Amino acid sequence: MKPEICQSCGQPMLATYYGTNRDKTRNKDYCTSCFANGEFTNPSLTLHQLEIMLLERAEIHNEISLEEAQQLIRILPTLKRWHMASL
Repeated sequence: MKPEICQSCGQPMLATYYGTNRDKTRNKDYCTSCFANGEFTNPSLTLHQLEIMLLERAEIHNEISLEEAQQLIRILPTLKRWHMASL
């Protein structure tokens, strides 16, 4: 079984990381960093900006490995938020 991942940033999600809908129910598609109160936390974020942020998390902040960042960047276009934007 594939682990659930945020359909915006690609990070693995546990139930405690689910974003929230306007009615305060949990949104299982997006994490708390990406989605709160029924809206994206950064609605103007572009796919390119997210890719840069992931690389910075790896190269500057050492939060993830460069390999993890590259893997995430490869799957981003297939995620719900970005796939819908390209249609």
